[in-house]
Amino acid sequence: MSDSKKKKAPNIDIFRAWCKACGICVAFCPAGVLARDEGGYPYVKEPDKCISCGWCEMRCPDFAITVYNKDKKRNFENDYPEERQGK
Repeated sequence: MSDSKKKKAPNIDIFRAWCKACGICVAFCPAGVLARDEGGYPYVKEPDKCISCGWCEMRCPDFAITVYNKDKKRNFENDYPEERQGK
């Protein structure tokens, strides 16, 4: 596969200050992207394996992990369109 068509790994942000090191994100990751360090905190071990499923983000009870694709930019105009139309 050429480099231009190669899938880019998503960006995974882990906010350690919010994390309580429960390990739920690591346990739910179907691709084995996350691992735990010696303190029990998650870290991104293999970012190229990430399939952007979002299970880690959805299951985190502390909202300490965020997954977003680098290729896709969020379109804020599509958020709450009814408010922009005055409804």
